[in-house]
Amino acid sequence: MRTEREATRTVRAWLEEGVTALPDRVLDAVLDQVPMTPQRRARWPARRIPDMNTYAKLAISAAAVVVVALVGIRLLPVSGGVGGGGPAASPTASPSPTPRATATPSPAAVFPNKGELAVGSRQAMTLAGVPLTLSVPASGWLSNGTFAIDKGSFPATWEGGFIFWSDATPTGVFTDPCGQTKGPAIGSSAADLAAAVATVPGTDLIGAPSNVTVGGYPAKRVVLHVREDARCPAGSFYLWYAPGPDLERYATELGSTIRVWIVDVNGTLVWIDGETSKDAAAGVAREMQQIIDSIQFAP
Repeated sequence: MRTEREATRTVRAWLEEGVTALPDRVLDAVLDQVPMTPQRRARWPARRIPDMNTYAKLAISAAAVVVVALVGIRLLPVSGGVGGGGPAASPTASPSPTPRATATPSPAAVFPNKGELAVGSRQAMTLAGVPLTLSVPASGWLSNGTFAIDKGSFPATWEGGFIFWSDATPTGVFTDPCGQTKGPAIGSSAADLAAAVATVPGTDLIGAPSNVTVGGYPAKRVVLHVREDARCPAGSFYLWYAPGPDLERYATELGSTIRVWIVDVNGTLVWIDGETSKDAAAGVAREMQQIIDSIQFAP
């Protein structure tokens, strides 16, 4: 058995050789001092035992000497000595972490909460980035919470409703509504778009493009009737589209009447279209116009 002094002498000799890695012979010398005693999980909290045997003390002392030696090697400056090497290399600065760009969340879409709208209360929404408010003149108008306000629930009690284009403004019409063929994009003026709406195949022009005012701003108004003899069902009869996926308007039912308002708010086009059922009560169209007349744009 080696004593603590022998282990110390072994480590000191190793240090004097100027090496920076622990040789196998030194490692073996230390491991010889450590007893290979199987460990058993204690059934109670561990506590200090005062009468530790001499063999264990020697093993711990030898291990401690090695730890101190290793710490000393790390703290001593490297110089040109035995086993020497060049001057110590300057520490390489760790690169600062590059901050990751955080995407600015888009503002939440503003639209009346889902459910029936209180008569006369102002309802806020944002269309094409333009804030506005409106109110409903009678009961039975329901918001879907995202883009539409309807008179009644489809299909049982539906009599009509609006689509408010909040994500994007339509830029073209379908040249074949049942074939769902898009025509080329139209100019960005309200007059050009209204003229295109008036030519959608499979519809009858009831109200030609006319100049109106919505919320104090100039607008174009067009009124169409969707023919009942279309060669496709209403849900496949496409009318106009906006840039982006799934931004396309189709008829809710064949035989309905569709009104379009294209408002020019200081150069930004705000598009609203309303549709009334062929079986709607006479007052529904009047209520729709009252809703349009109630619109107020934010200053």
